[in-house]
Amino acid sequence: MEERNEKILWEGYGLRLRSATRTRTGLICRTDQGLRELKKPRGGTESLYLAAQVKQQLRKNGFDRISRMFETVEGEPFYRYDGVLYILEDTMPPESLGEDSTLDFVRGAETLGQMHAAAVGLPDAGWDRERLPVLYKKRRRELSKMRRRKDKKGHYDGIDLLLMRYYEQYAAQVQEAEQLLQQGDYSGAVDRAAAEGAFCHNAYKSEALRLGSGGRIFVGNFDKCSRELPLADLAFYLRRYCKKTAGEREGVWEMLEAYSRYRSLSDQDLTLLMGMLVYPEKFLRLVNEYYNRRRACVSPAMEERLAAAAEEEKKGLRLKGIIEKGC
Repeated sequence: MEERNEKILWEGYGLRLRSATRTRTGLICRTDQGLRELKKPRGGTESLYLAAQVKQQLRKNGFDRISRMFETVEGEPFYRYDGVLYILEDTMPPESLGEDSTLDFVRGAETLGQMHAAAVGLPDAGWDRERLPVLYKKRRRELSKMRRRKDKKGHYDGIDLLLMRYYEQYAAQVQEAEQLLQQGDYSGAVDRAAAEGAFCHNAYKSEALRLGSGGRIFVGNFDKCSRELPLADLAFYLRRYCKKTAGEREGVWEMLEAYSRYRSLSDQDLTLLMGMLVYPEKFLRLVNEYYNRRRACVSPAMEERLAAAAEEEKKGLRLKGIIEKGC
């Protein structure tokens, strides 16, 4: 293990490894040029190239509360060793931003707005103008096909029963989400975001948010970022707020106001946000994963995950209602 890490640092980055300490997120390496963190990214090469671009643009625009992403000796943002991808970054502050109070989430939303605003000028490349509408339509059709297959089968396992229980409700929610994306002019919003410069972090939660000196919030875990409306990050973080706290109405609007101080939210943006919140993303992702894998028996763990996802989807509906009623 030590020999492999030495090779990665020397052959990939031209650094000499002195010692290393394993953490939850990676390997803290003491090198001849200081501390670095060696990590296995969760995203693929496309996300890593984008992450390198994003970090460069954020720093250029004054948002420096991020870790540097070091290039390899060949000028790449990642190094491949024995078929496995690695990235090398600055170490981040060890303490994570909490998820216990509304104040924590308001501070996180404010930082999210600052980060999204600092992406202005990011090059326009690789945007899919119809990604979410196409995805929602695809999931609605898959849901219908899964229901028909189960009806023909004639006997049901625990996952089948959960699908049948929520089928009508979620089919209606997906259709509503599609309509809200259309009302909010999703393709037009994508065009504006692409021209302005924008990205979606895709992992914006406590694990990625670290508390530095003076209470400054640093952001990490850019390795899954993509070219999608930044509103998707805000929708995810609002869901997180309702999952980790009582999800009070006042707190939701405090988060939206904190975010919009740096990146404004139009009526169309709020319509798109409601579409993202009403869409039962987690339930559909899990059920699709289950039915597209051949299984000899139903895993109790999978059944529990799907039931928990169904409970979480109620929070998305509640959030949509809060935004719809206004402050």
